[in-house]
Parts: sequence; C-alpha cells; structure tokens
Amino acid sequence: MMRVWKKYKLYGLSLACCIIVMEFFIIKSKTGIQMVNSEEGFHFNTRELLKIPGQQPNWRQQAQMIKTRSILPRYLTIGIPTVRRQKTSYFFETVDSLLNCTTKAKLSDIVIVIFLADFNSTWKQEMSTKIRNRYENLLNNGDMHVIEAPRDFYPKLDNLEHTFNDSEERTKWRSKQNVDYAFLWLYSSDLSKFYMQIEDDVFTISGYLDAIKKFIAEQKNDWTCLEFSTMGFIGKVFHSKELEKLAKTVLMFYDKQPVDFLYIYFNHLNLQGGRIIRRPTIFRHVGYYSSLPGKTMNAADKYFDNFEKSLKGDNPTAKLFTTLKVSPDFPLDLAYSADYGYFWSQSAPRPNDTVHILFDEPQSITKVIVVTGSREHPNDKLEHARLEACLSVQLLGANNIKCYNTLTLGSFKNGSITIDNMKSLTNFKIACLKIVVTKEQSWWLIIKEIAIFLH
Repeated sequence: MMRVWKKYKLYGLSLACCIIVMEFFIIKSKTGIQMVNSEEGFHFNTRELLKIPGQQPNWRQQAQMIKTRSILPRYLTIGIPTVRRQKTSYFFETVDSLLNCTTKAKLSDIVIVIFLADFNSTWKQEMSTKIRNRYENLLNNGDMHVIEAPRDFYPKLDNLEHTFNDSEERTKWRSKQNVDYAFLWLYSSDLSKFYMQIEDDVFTISGYLDAIKKFIAEQKNDWTCLEFSTMGFIGKVFHSKELEKLAKTVLMFYDKQPVDFLYIYFNHLNLQGGRIIRRPTIFRHVGYYSSLPGKTMNAADKYFDNFEKSLKGDNPTAKLFTTLKVSPDFPLDLAYSADYGYFWSQSAPRPNDTVHILFDEPQSITKVIVVTGSREHPNDKLEHARLEACLSVQLLGANNIKCYNTLTLGSFKNGSITIDNMKSLTNFKIACLKIVVTKEQSWWLIIKEIAIFLH
C-alpha cells in the first residue's frame, strides 16, 4: 500500500509540473510574450503575464480603503476576504472571535488584513465605514488593514470553460475567488513572517495564537503549508515569503480548478508530499449560507471542538498511562494539562482497560472530576467505568502497574464523575488514581478534562 501511495504522489507531482509547463507555452503562444536572455538565464515578464500589481511603487497604498500607517513586520498576518451575502453575514463575529480569543499584548504579534472583494462599490464603502467605527483603534495602530482590488486586476470571468461539471455561475464564483485570494496574498507578502487565511464565517478558540506558534515550532522538517482546519481554505498557514509564488500559481490556473485543489498542487511543487494538519483543529465553520447565492453549508470539521479547560484543577505533576490505543495527535497528557486539548483514543474501551494517574508525590486530595465525551462527539464517553484511588503503587513498566490498598470512589454516570467528599472517604494521601472500564463500549473515548483539587 505504501509503495502505491509513493507512486501516486510522484505521479501527481510530475503531472502538476507538466501541466504548468504546458500552460506556460500555451499562454506564451497566445500572448506573444518573448523570452529574454540574461545572465540569470531565460525568463519571462511574469508580472505582465499574470497581471500582478507592482508596476506602480505605491500600489499597496492605493489598495487601502482606510489609510493605515506603516508597521514593522509582525509574526502573523491573518487574511480575511469577504463579499456580500444574500442572507446572514458572519463577518463581524469572525473578527471579534479573533480579537476576543487573544490578549492585547499578544495582538501586537498579529496584523489582520480585511479584503472587501465584492465588485459593488456602495457595499464596500458601507462596510469600510462600519469597520472604521468598530475597530478605529486597531486601524490607527496598524493592527488592521482594509483593502480593495482595482477592477482591472481581474482577468476574464465570463464564458469560462466549465470544469468539474460546475455551472457557469459556480465557475465564475470560484474563478473570481482564486483571483481575490491572489490579490490578498500579494498585498500581505511583506507584513509578517507567516501568513494565515481564514474565511469570514468562522470562530476560533482561546489561545489560538499560542497554538499556532507551538505547532510551527514543533516542525522538524521544511514545510510549505500548515493547516489548522481540515475544511476549505480555513486556517492555512504559509511562509509570507512564499505568497507571491502561491499567487502566481493560482492565477495561472484561476479558471481551471478551485483553490482547495491548487494549494495542494503548490505544496507538491514545493516538495511537501502530504498535508500537515494540527489536531485538534482551532477553527469552527459557522456559516450556513455561502457567499455563492443559493448554496448552503452544513459541514463540520470533525477535529474541532471547544476543549478549553474550564474546571481549573490544581493537577499536581503526574505520569499518565492507558491500555487504550493512543493517537499522537491526542495524547493522554492533554486531558490532564491546563493547555487546550483532550485525549481521544483510537480504540473502543474494553473491560479492564485502564487509565492510571501516578502522582510524582502522594497527594492529599479533596475533589476529583473527570469529564468525557464532547459536544461534537457525544457518544465518545465513558458509559461503564469506575474510579479508584490507590494508597501505594509500584511502576514496573508502561501499563505494568501494581496498585495496593485500593479504594473505589464511585462510578461514571453519563460520561462523567465528581467525587467531592474525598476527606470522608479517606484521610490518607493518594499515590494513584485509576479509571477501570467495566463493560465493552462501541465508541472511541474522549477524555475532555481531568481535574484534581488539593487542600
């Protein structure tokens, strides 16, 4: 199977390269653009071919609907393209989610670029006025840019070839979207070290910037695109220095394929063989009505859930072990840590499966709460299990643990357990807490939070 996959990736990469070379010669023959011989070899006028702005030194300033002062490059640019929607708009809730889910201090690492991409000038003026009134301080500080593209930046959008059996309306919509995105990338290419794009109808989690920084820092190999959502073009992170190349690639095939496919080809061309997705994801798509008239969206990112810790336990240092199959994306430690995240097994609990919490030092515990399951996956909870406390423990190896002087504290009910009378059950310090599955279950297990409270 692995051999077939490698051959498939190699074929896909070769095909993408061939398509780009063929497309160039087709365009060259149609436009009569001449190759130029220089010390660097043969090249062509890419800006003329792809209508990339740049002939005028101040084109970025001209693109600003609200004039914004220059800022030093920041850590992350967040691009949000938006157009009119026939029914409900989610735009301001999306922006507020970004602002409310980080601190003012950390906001200095971010610049938000809002691209009003509709052709209706009246709507754009109304939106820019609302944005100015709502986010005046951010605009004055250079934390937010509001831009538009000149109409002549757009190539032909009518009477395009219908690929993927798409209707004329949908073909025009996705082709314009490709060009919208390309303009946004070109504008944003020198604002920060990294660039992330989201749609105008998503919510994020508290501490999303820390999650992004941590995932970027964890990468051991070169990468082109990191993903913080599995859906559409939400939460895609690129090096800002790659944005112009990405724009050129998408512009070359703007009328052939949607951006959801084109960025994958771009990754392959830059030698990233597969998608690199951060799980759990950090953006939730909330828009039901699409910007394409008549289209609705009811899809959900299966790896997203709001797993911000709410119980705020003391949680002394401990080692955690389980007999359940563990995913590297959802380790058991995330259920115990104060950080955002959770444990999600890759096997259904069976009788005598266990979760051990071995404290580095025995603890005087007053209260224990364990919550399993989630809003998005309500069936992935403990239905049949008990919680035990051990006064002494011997660790012989991973999942080779002997507990002594064991006391049963209680049983799980509807996926959770709360023991708030520990002092009445025992006056001894606890060396280990153990969850024991008592009956076979059909679903995998999510442990959302383990909270230990001390004196």
